[in-house]
Amino acid sequence: MKSRLIILTAAAMLLTTGCSVGNIDISKKETSEATLGQPIEENVNGTISGSDTTDNNGGDSLLLPNVPYSEVPATAELGERFCVVMPVHSGHLYLTINKCELYDSLNDAGMKYDELCQALIVDGFNYDAETTGFLKGYIMIKTYMTVENVDAVSIDHIWQPEIYGEYDFSLGRFGGVDYATGEYFDHASPSPYFFKFNLQPGEKKDIIVGYLLDTRKVALEDVTFANGQDDDSFPDELPFTVVNLGLGGDNK
Repeated sequence: MKSRLIILTAAAMLLTTGCSVGNIDISKKETSEATLGQPIEENVNGTISGSDTTDNNGGDSLLLPNVPYSEVPATAELGERFCVVMPVHSGHLYLTINKCELYDSLNDAGMKYDELCQALIVDGFNYDAETTGFLKGYIMIKTYMTVENVDAVSIDHIWQPEIYGEYDFSLGRFGGVDYATGEYFDHASPSPYFFKFNLQPGEKKDIIVGYLLDTRKVALEDVTFANGQDDDSFPDELPFTVVNLGLGGDNK
């Protein structure tokens, strides 16, 4: 899993930035967490751990949850619940991709243009405003997901507390689809933080996300959702999951 190389396209970055149960104690004293600035090691019990220290810039430590590797599998199937670590400062956050549908037009997908992020959908290029159909091999993937916050605190709250509350998450950090851009979110926030949403501890939400896919670059049966990437932003050891979206059959 650690050697897997996944290159995500602009989708995850666009999603990350936008189009621009009681009292749960999540204090550092009672958790075993890892810092992004320290090597991550696998304990004998198969968990991710590390030292609780300051980051390389001398600021507050950026903590990872003490999550079993088995909950962050290298691959997952549709309907399989798995843990995600990129959106969190501490705690446990889960994602399930339930099903996907393909559509040739916004009308068929039940979407309106003014409901979109409008990141990379352009009239006359990959979209016909008159018919709402997609052009040049583009197609909309309507993705049904379930997100669940057990006790997680948002990493974006640590980085931008003036914009993100403790439990305000950026959908892009949950992952993205290769060769596609996130264009629709049924829980969207006002621009420029289109993909920001609130998820309290103990809360679970069913969400719908629309990804505009360029089918000229990838065969439908090879389309995947991934919540990790191979670059210098995160350690290679940080586990992530790849989900084949099962688009090779009839999904319309």
